[in-house]
Amino acid sequence: MKVITISMILLALAPMGSLGQARSSDIPRQIFGKVQVIDGTTFEFIKSRQLVRLAGFEAPRLKQVATSDGITWPAGEVTRAWMILRTLGQDVNCAPIGRDTNNNLIAHCFVGETNLAETAIAEGIGYAFNYPNEPQIPAYFDFERRARGLGLGIWSSADLSPPWLNNVSQVPVEQSDGQAQASEAHRPHPCPSFPTAPCPSRE
Repeated sequence: MKVITISMILLALAPMGSLGQARSSDIPRQIFGKVQVIDGTTFEFIKSRQLVRLAGFEAPRLKQVATSDGITWPAGEVTRAWMILRTLGQDVNCAPIGRDTNNNLIAHCFVGETNLAETAIAEGIGYAFNYPNEPQIPAYFDFERRARGLGLGIWSSADLSPPWLNNVSQVPVEQSDGQAQASEAHRPHPCPSFPTAPCPSRE
């Protein structure tokens, strides 16, 4: 009985060990502070000079323009301005999950309890999107479907092409099928602002 109990404990701990090994040693568990917005998806932390790109999110390129009801507007600049307004004077709390091909961190980022990528997608500011080998956030596709159905932001323009079509080397792993459910289990949650508090588990 004692041998069986010890074996069960070891099996239970095995997945935790594999998760720990999956995180590279050069990826911090948390970055916190003021940021300089670069574009709609990327910003730089002022103190560390670390570039961070939002996970599961894409936005119009800075030079892209859109037309809604006959009115032309700078879609890329609007997305950047939205991100500036959300982060200006605020501490941004990021939980990195990996690095992209440019070696920039990919992270879930929050201002308070507000998930920046999720909120931007829900308001029609950008797209739910996954580059190859990057983890999916299924709930984001459901927020995108709702924004598209309401014709919010980028979805009000029929002539605005997705930004990844401007670069043939950047192809989405899977586009939204409108079926993902925005359940709490599939949504990123912010790390506590206190360094001694553990980050919540992430899918």
